[in-house]
Amino acid sequence: MQQYLEYEVRPGSNVPQGLPRQRLAVLSPIWRGPALTLTYPQGEVRTLVGWSGDAPGVPCDLQVFWTRHTPAAPAVALAIGGDAGVRHSGPDAAADTAQGLPFMALADSLIPAEVLNVIGPPPESAPPPLRLLI
Repeated sequence: MQQYLEYEVRPGSNVPQGLPRQRLAVLSPIWRGPALTLTYPQGEVRTLVGWSGDAPGVPCDLQVFWTRHTPAAPAVALAIGGDAGVRHSGPDAAADTAQGLPFMALADSLIPAEVLNVIGPPPESAPPPLRLLI
């Protein structure tokens, strides 16, 4: 039996447009933590934190897990925060320069080892259904 997680982001100062309630398939254990340090291929280091509450909001735990949009779609590691989404910022960035997002899909190369140790490798896509031609 597949598990699902309900997630929505209220419109606010972090994510003005918000995100309507989503029903996300959970295809792995969920990594939880206060922040992730992401090192991009060109060497840039940024921090991702969960965000919650009314303006200005406060940090909250991130959750990262494998999900997919449809059964045949490739799996993606999704990072979600609280009811105000997530914040993506550079080192020593002021809080008002952080980029607010509803969620962040992580490229395989960006997933820290500490997260992969919990969520494991991406699950295989389901094979397409067989079609009988008569």
